[in-house]
Amino acid sequence: MCQGASRLSFNLIFIMKFGITFLLIILLVSCGGARYDRDPELEALYVQLDEEISKAGEYEVIKEARINKLHKDYDFAHTREQRTDLINRLIEEYESYNADSALYYISYNLRRLTGASDSGECIRLLVKRADVYAHAGLFSDALEILRSIPRESVSEDILESYYSTYCATYQYLSEYAGEHEPAYVYENLRESYADSLKSVIPPGSFNHLVYVMSGLARRGDSEKAIDTLLTHMEDYPSGTREYSILASTLAYIYKTAGFPREAKRFLVLSAISDVKAAIKENVSFREVATEMFEDGDVERANRYLKKSIADANFYSALMRNAQSAKMLPVIDDAYTNARDTLTVRMRVMARVSAILSIILIVAILFMLKQFRSLRRANMQVNKANDDLQELSEQLRSANRELEQRNDELRDYNRTKEQYAGLFMENCSTAISTLQQYQQSLRVLAAGGGNLRAVLKKLESSEIADQLLKNFYVKFDEAILNIYPSFVNKFNALLRPESRIQLKSGELLNTELRLFALIRVGIDDSAKIAGFLRCSITTVYTYRSKIRKRALAPETFENDVRAIV
Repeated sequence: MCQGASRLSFNLIFIMKFGITFLLIILLVSCGGARYDRDPELEALYVQLDEEISKAGEYEVIKEARINKLHKDYDFAHTREQRTDLINRLIEEYESYNADSALYYISYNLRRLTGASDSGECIRLLVKRADVYAHAGLFSDALEILRSIPRESVSEDILESYYSTYCATYQYLSEYAGEHEPAYVYENLRESYADSLKSVIPPGSFNHLVYVMSGLARRGDSEKAIDTLLTHMEDYPSGTREYSILASTLAYIYKTAGFPREAKRFLVLSAISDVKAAIKENVSFREVATEMFEDGDVERANRYLKKSIADANFYSALMRNAQSAKMLPVIDDAYTNARDTLTVRMRVMARVSAILSIILIVAILFMLKQFRSLRRANMQVNKANDDLQELSEQLRSANRELEQRNDELRDYNRTKEQYAGLFMENCSTAISTLQQYQQSLRVLAAGGGNLRAVLKKLESSEIADQLLKNFYVKFDEAILNIYPSFVNKFNALLRPESRIQLKSGELLNTELRLFALIRVGIDDSAKIAGFLRCSITTVYTYRSKIRKRALAPETFENDVRAIV
């Protein structure tokens, strides 16, 4: 009788786990195969970026007001020094906003220089002109100016901008050449001037952060570069050109170091800063558009790329315009295709929702049947225990042993009852949620709702995200109820310095969930990837990284399967 109840309990657990996995797969399929990155922090940043873009006109008005004030101040300036200072400030305002205006005022200040005493200022302005040419994509003009300046005539206070302009020019040439052979030549020249730059820039300065830390990351020490840049990020507020460049540099280092999520985060922060500072010479929007396109968010990719092209045209940045224009046809085609398939996806979603509701109802009925069978088995076990208590003194020893086993079985059965109730609660909640969602789609379709409203409704993953979040919490609780010491015993298999530290409030993290699935028998990487909503490559990467941190890498996963 006890063995029958145990088998029934085991079957119940198996059916619950299989049903939960199957339910998750159906939910993922019913979402229409959306590939959007739904990380809550990133999604919040995307929303913030959209809000800042909507206010871009206000930031540009503030920028123009600042420029107009400098013009008025120039008209009332009385001394040559005051006018020179005001023109230099106009150059600073224009150098990342409008290349033509910046070049005009550089030329204007050059024409005002007289005599040998102004030679240092002349060289500084020529270097500034070369820098603006480079940002505008006029690389040959930039190099012609730089090469015309004798190295020995460059004073110590100008050397930093002199070398950094050389570095920037060859870096842009390398980017423009792409995979062609000249790119390697330009990269070597950039490295040479970067070495010269390192010898003249003070530690902790802006150029030191950008060039030295980038070089450090290229040589493989990304961790130190990231720590240093993060430490100094707070020195430059968002909405300044310096912050935008540092955030973009961090994004590049995180991407090359294999941390795509952080790379996306800092790309978006750079783009937000560009909008707030009215910076038109930017690379962040093109990069963010590329990430959005790869994540499947074609609408945002299209919007950000057009913003990138508009900024490049305003600034007169030929290279940035060419880079963005290459992507525009691809994203436009994808955007059109997504719009054309919207009606079909809506019908499929409605049918999948109906099928899912039926499957959930059948699963609940089956679970109720199993639950009643389990209760009957428990009643039989209890009756047998009552009968055994009436036996003679000679059987007391056997009775005590049987009672102990019955107590263990009761605890085990109570746990299964809790899991059954938990699963039924989740199923009921999911059915109600999906019925409401299906009804809202019907109302929109029947009411002749516009395409934008339907698209917004379909593209929202709020329901799936909440269901998945709740499911992960329940999954974590179930694993820790079955294997209370799972985390400690898992860490015991790792080297001390590599053990996993959970954040406050976490029961399990992604790595622990992955190996919890392996512990309960789900070993296939494709199934695990579907469960965790990530790529198979990510699952392989997690498994490989954790295995390398184990005390016994060869037997690590078998050791995990043996955790009790």
